[in-house]
Amino acid sequence: MRSLWTLILVLATLQGLAQSREQYTVKPGEIPDKVLPAEAVYYFPEFRKGEANFKTGGKSTQQFNYNCLLDELQFLAAGGDTLAIAEPHEIRMIQIDSVIFYFDKGYLRQVSTQNGYKIAVRERLIQTDAKKEAAYGSTSGTGAINSIESVRMGNNVFKLEVRREVLFAKRHAFYIGDRYNRFSPASKKGFASLFPEKKKLIETFVKEQHTDFNSPGDLQRLLEACAQ
Repeated sequence: MRSLWTLILVLATLQGLAQSREQYTVKPGEIPDKVLPAEAVYYFPEFRKGEANFKTGGKSTQQFNYNCLLDELQFLAAGGDTLAIAEPHEIRMIQIDSVIFYFDKGYLRQVSTQNGYKIAVRERLIQTDAKKEAAYGSTSGTGAINSIESVRMGNNVFKLEVRREVLFAKRHAFYIGDRYNRFSPASKKGFASLFPEKKKLIETFVKEQHTDFNSPGDLQRLLEACAQ
């Protein structure tokens, strides 16, 4: 049964990654978090009931959603305002339906687990290109990409409008975590650091299986070999 659920989670992750290659254009004068479609910005189609578990032992039940643009776990306040968790480093985990998030220098969504170890993914909606104004009013895909600014005041982030036409796209990075929810990039070095006594096994497995460290299925298989 555990293997079946692992397969379901991996297939769902693969489907989500395949669907996230679309790019979104933000034009000069527009504010990204106002014009980007909600289905691109948020992980869930709507805010959902979830439970935040804190390292101090406390719990909080709220209507949560993950904002991929701001890398924030947000919740709905009593008045309907959207707020971000003020001290995410105090979070042990947040579970929304069957989806689990951790925080380690950013939010990570669990993809699979094996004996307390985890494969997780950091999913961001980021600026990938800036179309610099070229001769005669045309545009080109070259130029700096730092044309967006933001201002944080308390628990709110105010996005300023972009000065050039820019593109946004989903980007994913995989991580491996230990039993204490400390995460490292899911690379051969990351696995060897987490399982130092199995460096030879990791070296052999990666070579023989042609492990793709951007594939959740390959990462899960390597984790199963290490965490037995």
